[in-house]
Amino acid sequence: MIEKASAAAAVQNDIHTLDSKITLITQKLQTIEKNMEVIGRTMIALNERIKKLESSKTDSPLTASGKIDHEQMQKLYATKQELNELKYVLNSINPLEYAKIGQVRELIEETLSTEKTKKYSDPDKEDTRGLMEKI
Repeated sequence: MIEKASAAAAVQNDIHTLDSKITLITQKLQTIEKNMEVIGRTMIALNERIKKLESSKTDSPLTASGKIDHEQMQKLYATKQELNELKYVLNSINPLEYAKIGQVRELIEETLSTEKTKKYSDPDKEDTRGLMEKI
């Protein structure tokens, strides 16, 4: 009697295990079906894009054989000489050599204040007429 009860419990456990596995498999199949639907919609959208690109192929620099036309490529891209000229211009502009308006004002105010203190402290010194030459 005990053997029959333990055998029935073992069979019941096996059935429960199999039922769980079947449930997992059905969930995975549902996920696969959803993914297939998404892939199908994506393929349709991509095919439409390809058709649009093929119809507007005349605007691209590619020739009918798929090679790039040399004249169109020259119009689209800069030459090595043009790049070197741009590099020279960019390198010749040193931002450290330029001052902002606020910085210039600060320098003027600072110089004026130091000149005024010098003038009041020592009247024999030069006046502020040459101030702009110093700046």
